[in-house]
Amino acid sequence: MSTKAKILLLVSGLFNLSIGLSNVFVNVFLWKKSSSLIVIAQYNLMQYIFIPITFIFAGWLSKRKNGIWSLRLGIVFFVVFFILILLLKDDVATYIYLLGILFGIASGFYWLAFHVLSFDFTGTNNRDTFNGFNGSIAAVAYAIAPFTAAYIIANNPKLVGYKIVFAISLALFVILILVSLLLRSEHYGKKFNFNKILSKNCVEWSLLRKSIAAWGMRDYVILFLIGILIFKTTKSEWILGKLSLVSYSISSAAFAIEQKLIKPKRRVFSMHMGAILIFIAVLGLLVKINYNSLLFYVIVDAAFMPFFFVPLMSATFNILNRNHEEDLRVEYIVNKEIALNTGRIVSTSLLIMLLTFMKMDRMINYFLLFIGCAQFISLYFLRKLTIWEG
Repeated sequence: MSTKAKILLLVSGLFNLSIGLSNVFVNVFLWKKSSSLIVIAQYNLMQYIFIPITFIFAGWLSKRKNGIWSLRLGIVFFVVFFILILLLKDDVATYIYLLGILFGIASGFYWLAFHVLSFDFTGTNNRDTFNGFNGSIAAVAYAIAPFTAAYIIANNPKLVGYKIVFAISLALFVILILVSLLLRSEHYGKKFNFNKILSKNCVEWSLLRKSIAAWGMRDYVILFLIGILIFKTTKSEWILGKLSLVSYSISSAAFAIEQKLIKPKRRVFSMHMGAILIFIAVLGLLVKINYNSLLFYVIVDAAFMPFFFVPLMSATFNILNRNHEEDLRVEYIVNKEIALNTGRIVSTSLLIMLLTFMKMDRMINYFLLFIGCAQFISLYFLRKLTIWEG
C-alpha cells in the first residue's frame, strides 16, 4: 500500500480509538439519565437523518476542494460534540436531538472523506487488503477502547469516570487534526453532480444500493441495542467493557483472516457463510435475552460479520472501476450513504413506534430477530451483481 493509504489507516485507528472509548458509553450515559430506550433510539435516529444530509454538503465541498477538507471538518465537529457533552454534564439527556444532529454532521463529513480517500489511495488489486487491515485496526481499537473506558468509569465515583472518558476522546480528536495535516490529495476540479446522488445510476449500482439499504436496517441499529441490553442485563459498565474487548478482539482476528483467505473468487462463499452465521447469533436472543445469549451473540457475530461485510464494502468501489465512473466517486458514495441511512432510519423509526405503542414483554426479542434477518435481503441483491465473476 502507498504511504497515503498507511497514513489513512493511522487516521482510522485513532478515530476508532476515540469513538470506541466513548460511543457505547454515550448511549449508556443517556440510559442512566433517562432509563428510556426511546430516548436512545431518538438520539441515534437524529444521527441517521443528518449523516446523509451532511454527506451531500461534504460531497459538494470535496468536489470544490478535495476530501481532506471534509475529513478535517468532520474531526472539528467531533471536537465540538465532546466539548458540548462535557459542558452539559447532567443535562445531557435534555439535548438528545442537538447531540444526535451534531454527531450526525460530524460523522457525515468524516465518513464521506474517509470513503473517498480510501478509493483514491487504493486500487482493485489491494482494496480488499486495505479494507481487511482497516477492519482489523478498527477492531483492535474497539477492543482496547471500551475496556479502558469501562475501567476508568468503574474506578471513579458517580459520573466522574464518564467525564474523564469523554475528555480523552476530545484530546484524541485534537491529535487527529494534527495527523490529518500529513495527508495530501489532489484538487478534484469538477462540479458536484446532484443528479447522480439521487438517481439509480447503472443496473449494478442500483442492485448494490438496495443491498446497502437492507444492510442499514441491521448494522448500527443492532449495535447500539446490544450495548444497552448488556448494560441493562448486567448493570455493569465493567462487564460491557469486557464483552467489548472479547468481541472486537475476535473481530480483529476475523478481519485479518478474511483479508488473507477471501480472494475475489471466494467472495460469494464468504458472504453466504457470514450472512448465515450472524443470523444464528441472533437466534439465542429470540429465546431469551440474558447474559448467556448476549455472550453467544457477541462471540458469533464478531467472528463472522467480517466475512459478509468486507466483500460488501469492496463491491462499492469495484463497480465504479468496472463502469469507469471514478470521476463521479464522490456522488456515488453520497448516493450509497443515502441508501444506507434510509435503512437505518426505517428500522430505528420502527423501533421507536413499537416501543411507544406496544408494551409486549418480548417485543425487543422479535425486533432483534427482524433486523437480524436483514443481511439475507442484502445478500439477495448482492448475488445478482456480475462483479463476482471477475
